[in-house]
Amino acid sequence: MDDKAQLQTLEGLGAALLITMTVVIITQSATVITPQHEMMLDVQLEQMAYDILTLLDVAPSYVMGANLTECVAGWDLNQAAIKHNSLPYLDRELSVLLPGLLYNVDISYVRNDSLVTKNAILNGYPTEDAVVARRTVMLTNSTVTKAKGVWPIASDELQMVEVRLTVWQV
Repeated sequence: MDDKAQLQTLEGLGAALLITMTVVIITQSATVITPQHEMMLDVQLEQMAYDILTLLDVAPSYVMGANLTECVAGWDLNQAAIKHNSLPYLDRELSVLLPGLLYNVDISYVRNDSLVTKNAILNGYPTEDAVVARRTVMLTNSTVTKAKGVWPIASDELQMVEVRLTVWQV
């Protein structure tokens, strides 16, 4: 009888059992790490908000009627209230581009060496998981005049305005 062959068979079975047990222990004790669902949605929502502001700003007027700069130039500088938005055209465009989502638009600018921030579109109060996207637009006297706005800009001045879009899901 060949004792060496029996010993090699037992070693093979032991090794197979050891490998099998190692795989079972690792798969049962290890946690599968995937991107957290909530964080992934926030990142996607923030990227979508930035993309929408960019799209609204660079789109030609003949495609959308008025781009973001023209909408801001035509703004009446009034504070919005819930369901009474002071930028109705921008509100319509955002409602088409953000279906099923809630959003607010705030406009910030410097007036007399102080920062002024006003709500231009107010659709509610954001939740904790709201994301914010910003876009800066530059207004000139000719842009404001063409849009029939009320910004007090001299003919040689520029007005930098930050448009802040806050988006959240309900």
